Amino acid sequence: MVMRQALLKLSCALFICALPAAGFSSRQDTQARPGEEGAYGSRFFDQLRNIFGRFRDSDLQRVFKEAQPIQCSELVGRKGEWRPVAFFNEDRRLGDWCRENLEEVKSDLALYTFKGACNGDRGTVQVSTEFPTAASIEAYMQQKTPWDQVDVTVNDPVKAELDPKTMAYTFELPYLFLTQRTPVNVYSFNAPDRDSAYAADVASRWECKTVSSGDVTYRFLICRTATVPRGAAARKGKWEPSFGSSAFFILSDGTEAKTSVNLTFGDEAPGKKPADPAPASPTRPVLKREQ
Repeated sequence: MVMRQALLKLSCALFICALPAAGFSSRQDTQARPGEEGAYGSRFFDQLRNIFGRFRDSDLQRVFKEAQPIQCSELVGRKGEWRPVAFFNEDRRLGDWCRENLEEVKSDLALYTFKGACNGDRGTVQVSTEFPTAASIEAYMQQKTPWDQVDVTVNDPVKAELDPKTMAYTFELPYLFLTQRTPVNVYSFNAPDRDSAYAADVASRWECKTVSSGDVTYRFLICRTATVPRGAAARKGKWEPSFGSSAFFILSDGTEAKTSVNLTFGDEAPGKKPADPAPASPTRPVLKREQ
């Protein structure tokens, strides 16, 4: 299966790779209170398509600047689990994509989990991230590995704080992997395999606000991201961003107000033989880290 790649153009010849779902299938179990719709209900994709259509032809830097801050309680509420549902580069020639249905959402193992104690509308929280390894995805797609053996890297949590200047929750993820050196460096959150080491000289900087308008009832975050130097690379000189260096993810927990949801992942893709029963979560390999 051919997987589309959205390449983010960055200054200093830095790129990062944003991969849509690989076409997995999964099982969803929802537990909604009476009169409430479960996560990623029928109206969710209507609202997502409307957001995607508006943003695709907009100045995303302006859209982000005008977006509203998200309350801490909203960020960490309902397990605090957010999944990528759309992607844009500010230079549209470098890619964009949008989830079209529930299967595409459930098939993406990337997960951003916010946890912490809130002090009113603000608070310092922790965000942990999970991403499948590229080798394990490939093995699954070739039917060499069952679903319950798909490797998922679980990264240590990092601090996310509300920036008083931008009113966005801001954090840096030092969990990129160098996946290509020529003609430019390409980085990805997906480890090539379980023995891969993190890149020591770059990090991914995230700034997240809420998407709100009169026709949006589901919870969406718009997150501006950029690959920035760190460590010795950051001390060599000032980093100058260029057009195309910013990318924007739309994250969602798939819920409206007062909705309780429990998602599990375990079915094979349509048309394939059923997979072995999956455990509560996929295998979590331990990765090497550059000190």
